[in-house]
Amino acid sequence: MKGLFSTLALLLALAGPAEAQDTARSSDGLYTVAVVPNGKGDENGTGAQALVLYSTRGSAQRRLLVSKWNEDYSQNLAGLSKPLFSLDGGYVYFSSTDASPNSGYVHRFDLKLGVVKSICPGWALRVMRTGPYRGYLLVQTHRYWDRQEGGSYNPVFLTHPSGRRILMVPGSDNDDGELAIDPWLAKMKWRAW
Repeated sequence: MKGLFSTLALLLALAGPAEAQDTARSSDGLYTVAVVPNGKGDENGTGAQALVLYSTRGSAQRRLLVSKWNEDYSQNLAGLSKPLFSLDGGYVYFSSTDASPNSGYVHRFDLKLGVVKSICPGWALRVMRTGPYRGYLLVQTHRYWDRQEGGSYNPVFLTHPSGRRILMVPGSDNDDGELAIDPWLAKMKWRAW
């Protein structure tokens, strides 16, 4: 029974704060980063969320930013989600969005300089951990077919940390593009999380 409680305590510690909406852990296990509620905020989400860095070896925490809406979706920092550490742990990637499915954007927070940089449209899903693209991102976007019957799809792109797209993940050009990631990674013998 004591082992069960120890395991549960460890899992809770790794998960980060209980109220976190999205959480990620650094590769070295020393930190977690989480999107957490920050109060009511305004009608556009300004002030409603915060991106917070937590130490897993104590109670130290650092508020990286508080959500702030901007009508330029590449500069919008509201509707925060999907935080991910870069492979070296020096950056935190996260996504922002407002009501439109086309308005998602990936941003990078430099933990050393405390600066946010807009990277590319979409939502960062994973960071490549092995293979020739170690450190690159897998970014999902929402697109519309250029055909008479219309429609949309949600492809996933292998993306350089600068935001430059390298290739579309094969088979991701459909409504559930993220489902193509694991078979592609398995075929290539690469890992990403």
